[in-house]
Amino acid sequence: MAEGTEPQNMAKPVGSYIHVKKVSCKELIFVAGQVPVDQAGNVVGVDPKEQGLNATLRNRATVDVEVQVRQTMLNVKAALEAAGASFKNLVRLDTYVVATAMNEYRRVGVVAKHEMLGGVRTPGATVFVAGLMIPEAMIEISAIAAIE
Repeated sequence: MAEGTEPQNMAKPVGSYIHVKKVSCKELIFVAGQVPVDQAGNVVGVDPKEQGLNATLRNRATVDVEVQVRQTMLNVKAALEAAGASFKNLVRLDTYVVATAMNEYRRVGVVAKHEMLGGVRTPGATVFVAGLMIPEAMIEISAIAAIE
């Protein structure tokens, strides 16, 4: 069983997370960092002509961060389901965003992630980074879930 709580002596969280979640469980599920790649292995939200370009040469303005967030969350959901879990079982969700996409993520990515979670609130962190392993990816999300 997972129980969320908000300490009275801390500021209320901004966004779709909570400060604390206490978990009693039989199994933990660790989902590796997921990126915006569809089932066919294509990076979504990027003009196919720009895939494979060196990160310093690519125009990040052509990357659709909202599309990338939604695909990444679909990948997290698929991984959880493969292990017998769902977003409701999340106990931690960490998001890594390429710094050059920070403003767009704050504008549309946070909303897209919140919508995908369907009201589920869990502890986690959002970290802005220089880059990710797949240069076209502007977002990576890792998760931990608990099954009773």
